[in-house]
Amino acid sequence: MMRRFYQLEQAIREAFLRDAFPEYEDPQVRRVARAVHSLPRFHRQLFCLVRYDGWSCDEIAARFDISVRRVEIEMGRAIAMLSQSLDRQKRKGW
Repeated sequence: MMRRFYQLEQAIREAFLRDAFPEYEDPQVRRVARAVHSLPRFHRQLFCLVRYDGWSCDEIAARFDISVRRVEIEMGRAIAMLSQSLDRQKRKGW
């Protein structure tokens, strides 16, 4: 149930971001930026902490007071949502 909610939330955010990031000339970079910004808040925070800030799963688990396994699961979901968003944007010709 929550998974469908996250997918719906992401699709709505994605629609609002269609014309976002005109400063990026490369269409693939624009797609990635839109995909990251379309993630639900928690997943976006999690993804940015791991990929951009270099935090470990242990550090994130301590910060959010959740288990390391939950961090791994939610990170997997974030990556899956990013992949779906990139595919959707490519199909729509964005």
